[in-house]
Amino acid sequence: MSVTSDMVTVTGPEGFCVDPDSTRDSGDTAFVLMGNCAVISNRRSAGQPAIPAILTASLSEADASQTLRDAIPDLSAFFASEEGRQLLSRAGEADTVEVLDSFHQGDVFYLRASDSSASEIQNVSADYWRSYLDVGDRIATLTVLGRDDSPVSSDSGLQTLREFTRAVQLANESGAAPVAPAAVPASPAQPRGTLWNVGLFRRIMGG
Repeated sequence: MSVTSDMVTVTGPEGFCVDPDSTRDSGDTAFVLMGNCAVISNRRSAGQPAIPAILTASLSEADASQTLRDAIPDLSAFFASEEGRQLLSRAGEADTVEVLDSFHQGDVFYLRASDSSASEIQNVSADYWRSYLDVGDRIATLTVLGRDDSPVSSDSGLQTLREFTRAVQLANESGAAPVAPAAVPASPAQPRGTLWNVGLFRRIMGG
């Protein structure tokens, strides 16, 4: 699916399909949810993912003069801080979040956290893996969420996130085939737990 005014393509690993009912695109920002293709399409013959997870992608505007990759050296310390944990929290409360792991590879920052606050997405576990990366002029926040009734191990979650991240990177490389935009509502609900706040991103950058 292509979202935002500059047509950023969101795609996932094999077996994961976009849920159009949960996707929001305002042109400036977007939120995409992906799940089991067979469940979303209501067809047993559709592909199914290797693990029972839910994927989300959030696209936000970046500062024109700064990039996420410039902030990567400071992100582990930032997300371990009260302000960083508050940003990660779905409830906006730092005490609900514990950062379990973080590291970066190249221009991608990876984070594993646990959030005890309630989620708008039903039946998801508190633990999740997330990556942050620049995609064109956008900041992409990609998340792998396990399910309460079928937990995903940390290793499996990270492997799926790596595949998800690479799929998005490849889909947005110069010369990649364009994907037709989907018809989705124009006013997105901007969920907590992502880098939607450009002002806060500037503070991460020290600007």
